[in-house]
Amino acid sequence: MKRVLALLASVVFGWSSAWAAPVQGKPHRATHLGNPATRFAPPLKTPEDLRRTLSSEALREDVQSVARKTGYLGDMADFIQAVQTAPIQEMSIAPNTLLPAMSRRRNGKADVLYNVLWAGKKPIDAYVFSFVSGERRYRVITPKSCANFWVEEQQPPPRPELALRCSAPTQAGTDTLVEVCCTLKNVGDLTEPQAILALPFPADARVRCVSGGPDVSDPSRVTWQFQHLEPGAERTVCANFTPLRPGTVTFAATASAQRAAGVASTRETRVQD
Repeated sequence: MKRVLALLASVVFGWSSAWAAPVQGKPHRATHLGNPATRFAPPLKTPEDLRRTLSSEALREDVQSVARKTGYLGDMADFIQAVQTAPIQEMSIAPNTLLPAMSRRRNGKADVLYNVLWAGKKPIDAYVFSFVSGERRYRVITPKSCANFWVEEQQPPPRPELALRCSAPTQAGTDTLVEVCCTLKNVGDLTEPQAILALPFPADARVRCVSGGPDVSDPSRVTWQFQHLEPGAERTVCANFTPLRPGTVTFAATASAQRAAGVASTRETRVQD
């Protein structure tokens, strides 16, 4: 009787399986992947095979169904963008690894198994890629032999973070222009919807010209607004000042944003006759 049940499990799940009673909470014990009748899609040989499979129009509804059922809460447009552009790496899943989920086909329809124990004798060769959607980080794991992919949320969650770096000459004369340049960079994992960089006017210097499309309506400072600052993106702006007298002129820039914490950068220029 157990042999008959094991054979049925092989047909339904897409692998050879040692029999385990279908008790809620206990893992499905998988020992083989790649049954043509129940694999999600044909075997994968290259990363491009994976991209074609998960972005296939014919499989669009199945891919979306599996992604949602295995825990993807983000925008499907982000998922497809990651399929097409994210770096794909190879990974090995060791025997006795408990997997949170795995897709399959049941009577030709896309389905999902949860709590799957890989009990095969050899590791599973798979592809993996990671991406961010909303304020969550995900990775997609796909065994090569069957394309039975699933989606996992990763920790830690993506972080918003900005970095501000300003430059100014350490010394200048009262008859020279002092150029102050500031670079605001998104060093986090999330797109920053709006960031504002502000550079107050020092009491000992007069602003002459400013680059980068600034707002100069405030007589005490100049500000710049940056929209949709993507991870890795940076913006550089400059302002020129004329020192009014000998001494130390301090340029203190700050940046604030909707998501990321505020940052600051200060530079000093020693002015001599």
